[in-house]
Amino acid sequence: MSKKIRVGWDDLKPGDLIHVKGSTNTYRFKSRTDWHSMIKVEGDGVGVSATWKLGVEKEPVSVFLVVYEEDFAYATRPAPKRPRPSIVEPILPGECWARIRFGSQTGWGRIVKRYAPHSDSWLFGPDDKALYQASWCGTLAGLHPWMTWEELLQASKQTPILELLSAEEYYTRKAKGQS
Repeated sequence: MSKKIRVGWDDLKPGDLIHVKGSTNTYRFKSRTDWHSMIKVEGDGVGVSATWKLGVEKEPVSVFLVVYEEDFAYATRPAPKRPRPSIVEPILPGECWARIRFGSQTGWGRIVKRYAPHSDSWLFGPDDKALYQASWCGTLAGLHPWMTWEELLQASKQTPILELLSAEEYYTRKAKGQS
């Protein structure tokens, strides 16, 4: 269930749920009218200030409901989502820690960025971009494969990274009891 915020008469936006004094019904805000003291809403039921029918008999009749400001109690809308901090690729090799979400739980996982070799070696080629290993990205054999940054972020769609800290920041938080 998403959180809702209350909205006043002057801050209404299309789609807000309108609550009318003395009614348990809710209505969806459509638009303002030419009169400052009433708004157009969608919905059915008792408690709406007025129902107006507009149109000519030969054309389809459009019905809209209005709520007067004096009958308006409050409105609600979904609370804005907090912006997720952008996860930026670490610059230096070494250890960093990611706060990750497993279902409804969060925890910390270690990411290791290896030093990229400049010369050929039997283990890593000079163009090898697979610099990262994450503690939560294992295979059936239990090994943690080396991945590129893009592969790590792709794997993290199952377990989203919420925050990325350097090893120093992580261990400082842990020492203070904040992680």
